[in-house]
Amino acid sequence: MQLSKRDLYRYPWSGNDNPIGWLEVTDKCNTYCRGCYRINGMQGHKSLEQVKEEINLLKKWRNCDNISIAGGEPLIHPQILDIIAYIRSQKMKPLILTNGIRLENDRSFMLQIKKAGAIGFTFHIDSEQQRPHWKGKSEIELFELRQHYADMAHDIGGLFVSFGMTVYPGNLDLVPKMVEWANRNIDRVHGLVMITYRNMATQGYDYFAGGKPLTDPNTSYFAGDPAESYLTSTQVYEKIKEHFPHYDVASYMGGTQTDDKMTWLVSAQLGTKHKMYGSVGAKVMELFQAFHHMQYGTYVVYSPSNKIPKIAFALGLLDKGVRATAGKFWKEFLKRPTELFSPIYVQSIGIIQGPDLLEDGRVDMCESCPDMTVWDGKLVHSCRLDEWRLYGSYISAQPKSTAAENGGQLVRTESISVAPEQKSESVEMVGK
Repeated sequence: MQLSKRDLYRYPWSGNDNPIGWLEVTDKCNTYCRGCYRINGMQGHKSLEQVKEEINLLKKWRNCDNISIAGGEPLIHPQILDIIAYIRSQKMKPLILTNGIRLENDRSFMLQIKKAGAIGFTFHIDSEQQRPHWKGKSEIELFELRQHYADMAHDIGGLFVSFGMTVYPGNLDLVPKMVEWANRNIDRVHGLVMITYRNMATQGYDYFAGGKPLTDPNTSYFAGDPAESYLTSTQVYEKIKEHFPHYDVASYMGGTQTDDKMTWLVSAQLGTKHKMYGSVGAKVMELFQAFHHMQYGTYVVYSPSNKIPKIAFALGLLDKGVRATAGKFWKEFLKRPTELFSPIYVQSIGIIQGPDLLEDGRVDMCESCPDMTVWDGKLVHSCRLDEWRLYGSYISAQPKSTAAENGGQLVRTESISVAPEQKSESVEMVGK
């Protein structure tokens, strides 16, 4: 099924009214992930005072509902519990983005994190990580580890839990396995985040920072071969849709430089432990955002609870996705009446297509980027933060050669002759 923007809800988020604030408390990490856009340990742990200042700026500038605590690996910061508690004291929701290594054999630490005020975790686990004791494991083998974290958080209770995965051409075919596993665990897995791998080509471009040429950019996401850079969010959507008829997308964000690109694709699937029934449509997504903004003054993206009452099927009067889902549920009820007593859960799938280097040298970013972070008193894109840390500005690209109709040769303006008679004729026309 081909996606059309006219059928989807475009998130109304902006730079100054955005549900997410991205907070990087450290750049140190206890593993390595291919595709990571942060240089490990260049600056180390931030002080608690600096972190608090950045939290205050995000609250002031972004109007955040949630603070995504990232890194590096945030759980190795020695004052992580104080950071979580401070975010909560500012009436925002702390969410931990983690590889989970610090928690793998420490349930008590997860409990401390919850008591400090965190609403939950997004665990990044995929086969391209250099994870201790799990190196070389396939995506299929890693479901054992994912299940471990999902069960641990479910046992503690009251925690949002999602799982992130970087999608490469090499593991794209395994994305449906990830969705299948999550659907089976809909009572304890609130969502999935699929991030398409990106790098920037060193061949064919000259790079500049602050007006000065860069002979060898040092950021981690530059590569000679850009072959893996062009997997799109739409391709991941199509791969999921191919295997799961109940799945569909309800909302999106576009690109900053192109009209057709959809950088974020978000769905909200509905189902029970026994069966998946469908996905909400654009109208419910719009109502959810608008209602939260009217009631609380902020847009919203994460919730610790993923149960919904069956009365919510009444939204089918407005939303065709919910209407179709309700029809399938009641049809199943007629065959299996006990399904009436099964809780209905909602489970999101977010697909994120990162920055794209266009042929003309422009960089196409995510529209109204939710992951802006603080650097030196200003907001910058978190995925390009190392450009600021290394060079004090964004890196700009210029194609090494520009095609032209004149056999690929550039025509200089001073070489174009103007015939005297044509010039005088033009002057006469102006005079008249």
